[in-house]
Amino acid sequence: MICESLDYYNFRNIETAHIDLCPGINVLYGENAEGKTNAIEGIYLFAGGRSFRAHSDAEMIRFGENTGGIRLCYSDRTGKGSLEFAVLPSGRRSCKKNGGAVSRLSEFVGCFHAVLFCPEHLAIVKDGPAVRRSFLDMALSQLSPVYLSSLQRYHVLLRQRNALLKKRMFSGRGLDSEFSDSLYVWSAQLAHEAAYISLARSEYVERLCGKARALLSDMSGGREEITLSYTGPQDETWFLEKLTCSIEREIKLGGTIGGIHRDDMGIKIGGREARSFASQGQQRSAALCIKLGEGEIICDEVGEQPVYLLDDILSELDEGRRRYILSGIRRGQVIITSCSADVGGDRRFLVRGGTYTPQ
Repeated sequence: MICESLDYYNFRNIETAHIDLCPGINVLYGENAEGKTNAIEGIYLFAGGRSFRAHSDAEMIRFGENTGGIRLCYSDRTGKGSLEFAVLPSGRRSCKKNGGAVSRLSEFVGCFHAVLFCPEHLAIVKDGPAVRRSFLDMALSQLSPVYLSSLQRYHVLLRQRNALLKKRMFSGRGLDSEFSDSLYVWSAQLAHEAAYISLARSEYVERLCGKARALLSDMSGGREEITLSYTGPQDETWFLEKLTCSIEREIKLGGTIGGIHRDDMGIKIGGREARSFASQGQQRSAALCIKLGEGEIICDEVGEQPVYLLDDILSELDEGRRRYILSGIRRGQVIITSCSADVGGDRRFLVRGGTYTPQ
């Protein structure tokens, strides 16, 4: 899969920009805060179905403007295609696939595939469960529109259920049959989505474990072994029972206690919890192998390499890990951002003030 060109307007600090990329290694280099990560964010938006940085669409629009967007042209083994995303003056999204309007970003899923490496991913081992859940959700979302839709429904249902609980908490009223029946409607739907998501995550982690184990063994010369496991139930009945047996406590807290938003991906190296016992070098090696494994799973699913996006990560790695990650992704298109002009590539761009000048 190749990202052939990008057109930005009023996106972050970019007024207008056109970038033609090559199938090999593309390097975007320049000082901090010039627009390197902004370019990467725009590309990954089409793979993950959402920004990996912004909490709202408005954050992506250039300061002082009320509209902005991106157009990405790509090619894969089936032919060529284009994807467009824009935020309109009304605040609504406009999404297009091959020139035709689509109703939501999730309809882009399956068209364009990319694996993102950024400094935050190096902390996937040592940080809290939320980081690992986010990784799983982003990885699964670009493989499965069904998963992404289920995840979106889950969060909508969770907000609605929490709002009902919070309203009850502020009313000062306790649990009665009328409220219990009303809440059950949301609980049943929430349990259904939770079971699907949890099972999908568990199956993905099982696949990822095999990939990451082989990669880490290769990287370490057979000295280290990684084990990944998903900690969370996958039974709809269990979720529903959990949601219905804790209502009085939930009313006091004003929110939902149990659910997939509390699950985790366990990571062990040599049989010990990597978060607590692994060295920083081991944690970084594990994180890289997890991300490389993500790319291998995409390749297995779609029959071709994804686009690899390396956002200012090479400077965070020692020489050995830099060589390993670059050797692992050279079969696909690579887009690297760096503060250093010394990073080699097949096509290079100087990034300055939201402009991308070929060198």
